[in-house]
Amino acid sequence: MPDPLIVDANPLISALLGGAARRVIFSGRFSFHSTQHTLFEVEKYLSWLARKLDRSELDLFREFQLLPVTAYQPIEYESMLSNASLLIGNRDPKDVPVLALTLQLGYPLWTEDRDFDGLPGILVRRTAELLASL
Repeated sequence: MPDPLIVDANPLISALLGGAARRVIFSGRFSFHSTQHTLFEVEKYLSWLARKLDRSELDLFREFQLLPVTAYQPIEYESMLSNASLLIGNRDPKDVPVLALTLQLGYPLWTEDRDFDGLPGILVRRTAELLASL
């Protein structure tokens, strides 16, 4: 059974750019979970990514849709929003939903965002660490 991970926006963007995160995502070793909010955040960057990669935005959108990530709606983690806001709201309010989902499900969080460093009870996993475990 794949190990569950909450995935933040930056590994997803890296995967779309063809970075090392792509190997982790398609390794079959992990199952990925994120908030619909996080996926919308990634989707906002698709135009920019398409220009950067000199690719069609539609092709990149299709690739984005194929990423094996289970999306969660706010109602599924709303009971943890206030806790998440207390923990990270002063650092980056946009990180509150993904942290709330992490608290709700209790899975490690895959991110390269240093705002999550040192938060009590949160196991942060980095791409390099996940690649080394493959």
